Amino acid sequence: MKLSKRFLAFALILAITLFWKLNNWNDRYAAVETFRGAALNEDVLYPLMSKNLNDSNQLKIFINGQEYSNTQSYAILDDSLNPVGSLEFIRSVLKGSAFMEDESAALVQITDNVYEYILDNTTATENGDEIDLSIAPSMHLGELYIGIEDLCKAFGYAYEYDKATYTVSIQYDKVPSLPRDYDLRDVNRVSTIRNQGSTSTCWACASLEALESSLLPVHQHLFSVDSMINENSFDLDQSAGGKYTMALAYLLSWQGPVEEQTEESDTTPAIISSLTGETQENQIHLQEAHFYDAENLDEIKWAVYQYGGVSTSIYASVSTSNLTGSSSYNRRTNSYCYTGNAKPNHDVVIIGWDDDYPASNFSEDVPANGAFICQNSWGTGFGDDGVFYISYYDSNIGNQAVSYVKIDTNNTYNYIYQSDLCGWVGQIGYSKQWAYGANTFVADADQQIEAAGFYALGTDTSYQVYFVTNYENTSSLSEKELVASGTVSQKGYYTIKFNSPKTVAEGESFAVVLYVNTPDTVRPLAVEYVTDSMTQAVDITDGKGFISNNGLDWENVEDVVQANLCIKAYANNVVEVFE
Repeated sequence: MKLSKRFLAFALILAITLFWKLNNWNDRYAAVETFRGAALNEDVLYPLMSKNLNDSNQLKIFINGQEYSNTQSYAILDDSLNPVGSLEFIRSVLKGSAFMEDESAALVQITDNVYEYILDNTTATENGDEIDLSIAPSMHLGELYIGIEDLCKAFGYAYEYDKATYTVSIQYDKVPSLPRDYDLRDVNRVSTIRNQGSTSTCWACASLEALESSLLPVHQHLFSVDSMINENSFDLDQSAGGKYTMALAYLLSWQGPVEEQTEESDTTPAIISSLTGETQENQIHLQEAHFYDAENLDEIKWAVYQYGGVSTSIYASVSTSNLTGSSSYNRRTNSYCYTGNAKPNHDVVIIGWDDDYPASNFSEDVPANGAFICQNSWGTGFGDDGVFYISYYDSNIGNQAVSYVKIDTNNTYNYIYQSDLCGWVGQIGYSKQWAYGANTFVADADQQIEAAGFYALGTDTSYQVYFVTNYENTSSLSEKELVASGTVSQKGYYTIKFNSPKTVAEGESFAVVLYVNTPDTVRPLAVEYVTDSMTQAVDITDGKGFISNNGLDWENVEDVVQANLCIKAYANNVVEVFE
């Protein structure tokens, strides 16, 4: 009898539990059915889904079985949940040339094949012939994105897409080769030829011409050479000359560029303080640049092909007018080749190449054909309307070469934190290929810190970026939070977007911590410090940075090596919403 009562009680409890679970399951089932019903209206649901999936970086891409790090959102899901790639995705992942022809059309070149893609158009052209696309190119955050399936078809790559897991798989045996000849003049990507006259301003002319080329053909600019020379932080006379690192410091610190003042232009130089600054007139900000040397001639070709003009240094007999007295220059063929040991003394811009350019065109004996097409700053009376050929076998061509890779509008980030206005002067470390660096700042307003910038001083540099809120002293650095990580293939300067923004209040101290590992380098951290007459204006009192060999024990950079770390932070002001 007792057993029966216990059994009845157990049965009653079980029945109540089942009844509750059935009701709860019905509620959830009804919610699922409601959600599924919304799928009928894809125009509403899919854009919401794509935003959520993109914000959480759910699109996975595998290239030959290796997962592609998509932290910069170069590939996303469009409003119909199709995988689409930006022009940078085409350049850096698929290995083609890609740029905007105008506000709504992009030109993509794959070796000798040229494709034109037009916004919201389901047809494109291949070498002038019309082809059909699976989806129309679309705009996202001001950039054109093209269906990855369509791109893989053009490149001849195998493509698979798993819609259930939002996973793209791309397979190929080899990337496309470069064309044997290429000339930016053919695609309207060469800037105005300048004439430096008797001044020592070739370094500024070349850097601005390369920058302008990277923005062409859609965005046409004529930036001020005088501003770069007079508004930088080096405080040098125009006759002192300069070099590419000075141009980079000026651009990366947002001191410029500014437009040349003409009758149609009323632009004034931007005003920026040492630690923080908000540009007043600059319409663009340089956020990424790649560096090359004479051993990387093929990589320089790729840079020209993908991003535009590349500035470089050569040796020129500038004591003679237009090189007419130089034995290295052939005035009849507008060709140049110097094979001596003199150090570079002149900057030009590489705007193309010709692998079959005859060796016989050069005044000096060279072992084989091939030349870079270069833009000079000696006016249109020099060479072929300001352009000439430099042999691949020139002693200096390719040295100190810079490609201006990522140029943003000034509303991507509206604030910069920095203490290295003279930029990369030298480098420090612990005789190892890795090191930690940390820069501390005080928030100038209620802001979201969204990215960090640093120099990678060698190829295949891996990095980890950390953020520290409410910084008090070096013990606060143990509270660092990982906000970004990855590897960059080229030597250069990079802006790395955080996984999610970090909010700081006005007056709050914060720190950006950087770990870098650069193969074949024993001093992997870039610094500014006083080295010679050209860097006498470096101010190391405007920063507070630290270095460490293990991320635990920290030394003050200003005290130990009298330098500032080249680590920047980028922010946007918090917008107040009034109800």
